Amino acid sequence: MTHTTPCRRFSLHPSIGVTLLLCAVWVGPLVLGWYGGWQWTVAGSLGVGLVMAYGTFYPHSRLFGPATRSFPTAERTVILTIDDGPCADTEEMLHILAAHRARAVFFLIGERAMQRPHDVQRIIAAGHLIGNHTHTHPAYWYWSFPPWRQRRELTQCQRALSSISGSEPGLFRAPVGMRNPYCNLIAAEFALEVIGWQTRGFDGVDTPLEKIISTIRRSLSPGAIVLLHQGMPHSPEILRRVLDVLEKDRWTPTLPEVWLSAAPSAATPPTSC
Repeated sequence: MTHTTPCRRFSLHPSIGVTLLLCAVWVGPLVLGWYGGWQWTVAGSLGVGLVMAYGTFYPHSRLFGPATRSFPTAERTVILTIDDGPCADTEEMLHILAAHRARAVFFLIGERAMQRPHDVQRIIAAGHLIGNHTHTHPAYWYWSFPPWRQRRELTQCQRALSSISGSEPGLFRAPVGMRNPYCNLIAAEFALEVIGWQTRGFDGVDTPLEKIISTIRRSLSPGAIVLLHQGMPHSPEILRRVLDVLEKDRWTPTLPEVWLSAAPSAATPPTSC
């Protein structure tokens, strides 16, 4: 009997394939310029640059992959998400959520979680979910990171959060929501769902309180994911005001069952902190 050696299939990592595709896209204008003149090179390069900028800097773009912004429902429900913790105001934020019997997703920074592990445990014990928000939160530069640097950010944050909570998060939000062509690919390596938002009040920057609340209130819709932050001087007050508005307008903050089923340790009802 003859034994044949099985053929080894060539496997190309998706990030390498994307890199080759990007190279081809950027070479295209040079080829056009070679045959049609420098004007074609300039026009082609400008066009490619604008498309790339749209996909990277517009948080709602689906050019480089989807980011969950809402859930289909006809009910008056919304999903609260809180970025950039854990911080010194975590306990107060939890008290406010407990007073309204509301659940939220806290997208946590790995470095801060390691400095404040008890806050992470309090978040989970209160019935909330946690998500990966990178390890160092490079807000100004994450969009420019190559795949290996993005992978390092997600790896270190996953390790930090899982060592504290006992399980790995299943949700990811990029710093400032900006994603380059590698972001969704790297998130998929960790089985992380990329989360965006539909409603925000720009509370992470210097925005008047009343404008933040009115912007959020005006843009609410069934199933919308609402973006909030912690760590700012007015973060607890904004959360309190948002929850008051939701209650007054008969919106119910909830969490999708698909997220809860993936995090059984956080599936208990919120209790007072």
